[in-house]
Amino acid sequence: MLTPNKTNTSLLRLQKTIFFLALFLVIPLWNIPHTIAGRYICEGLLLITVLSYKPDWKEFFQKNKFLLVFFTYLFIQLIFFSQDFQIAFSNFRGEWMHFILFSIIGAGVGLTLGKKDSSKLLLYLGIAFSIPLYIHLVLFLVKAISIGAIPWRYWGISEIHGDFGYPALEAIMLFFTYYLYQAKGRRERYLAICLMLICIISPFLAESRGGTGFAIAGIFFIFIAHFFIGNTIKAGLYKKILRLFIAIFLIVCTFQIGVMSDPTRWGGILSRLSMGFQGNPSEVYCNGIESLKDTLTSKGIIITPEIQKGLDSVVDGDGARMMAARSGSMLALKNPMGIDQSKQAYQQAITTFCGGPPKIFISHAHDAWIDTALAIGIPGAMLLLLVLFQYARLGYRALKDNSTAFPYGMALFASACMWILRGLLDSTMRDQMLEMQAFIFALLLGMIISKAKSKPITLD
Repeated sequence: MLTPNKTNTSLLRLQKTIFFLALFLVIPLWNIPHTIAGRYICEGLLLITVLSYKPDWKEFFQKNKFLLVFFTYLFIQLIFFSQDFQIAFSNFRGEWMHFILFSIIGAGVGLTLGKKDSSKLLLYLGIAFSIPLYIHLVLFLVKAISIGAIPWRYWGISEIHGDFGYPALEAIMLFFTYYLYQAKGRRERYLAICLMLICIISPFLAESRGGTGFAIAGIFFIFIAHFFIGNTIKAGLYKKILRLFIAIFLIVCTFQIGVMSDPTRWGGILSRLSMGFQGNPSEVYCNGIESLKDTLTSKGIIITPEIQKGLDSVVDGDGARMMAARSGSMLALKNPMGIDQSKQAYQQAITTFCGGPPKIFISHAHDAWIDTALAIGIPGAMLLLLVLFQYARLGYRALKDNSTAFPYGMALFASACMWILRGLLDSTMRDQMLEMQAFIFALLLGMIISKAKSKPITLD
């Protein structure tokens, strides 16, 4: 028969097991398709176990008051500015409620783990984020062997290449921060380098230009921050400059291989984007591509095969991204308080503007900040941006102070800044990407707060 002390020890071990199991399951599940039920089960388990550790959330929210203001705004927007409360509440429950919960959970996890001796936490988190990339590369290799060729743009079990690009961005920043500040010995450094290469190779083979480009940009951002912030600027100056030139060379090589593998997709990007600046964007979507062709013709522009490619890209390609962003900006001004907190806010706004279904369908504005403004209003998008800026500022301050928390400061500073920039080119403030950002930003800030005031202790 178990004594009370043994019973308590067993319960603590079970609690700890559930905590870590849910933590390292939910992170990869964000970018593995058809796992919504699994990640919300993990969300519930994490919330329960984190509550049992009784973290000091008060100090967390004192550091980022904008987050509490944003939470409050979401409820105000829902109650007073929704066009259809029932639909808006359903949208809130399916999207923004999870942003709130994962922010709270992430803060609790960070505040809890910060009390531990967690010198490899960034490595473990990076591995958890990059598990979808390992699955992709294994399936890619099997496919390559079966067909006897490189299956470019093969996505395995995934349905969108964002499943590789988004986790690759976060994972590579965690790995590089670990490499710079926490890796001990050559073995750990080589491991970090290999894992970073996977974060570039997987989205590259999937032909995710944004995923590949931002993964590399994440390394550059951290490298520049590491070079200019704190006391590292004088240390190993020539080595750092050499590494910078090697990185630039590798980027050029990566782009050239991409052009060789698919010249249409990787080449001529600027010319296709420039087509998105032509004409009235909303009218183009309402009336079809012929209206844009008429606008160009009226300006004396001859429709050459190259121009026609640009026109085609407005329907489904790079031109569409720019055109949708311009259209979304106009529609956001017409709906300044948002449309029912909906992921489909752009579709609803363009349908209303056109007086019916548009001739050219596009699901969203391909810009996180415009889509967010359409969903929860311009004030909501601005508040969310302030939340991320505050995360970046707190990360920068921890890095600059050169305290025991500065590795987590770098990870938070880089993550917040890169996701702000990533949002300018894709709709990243929705679905699992929104939850993922809410969680990792809060976790890293929780680590910083906890490290700043506590000595390492064990969870149990």
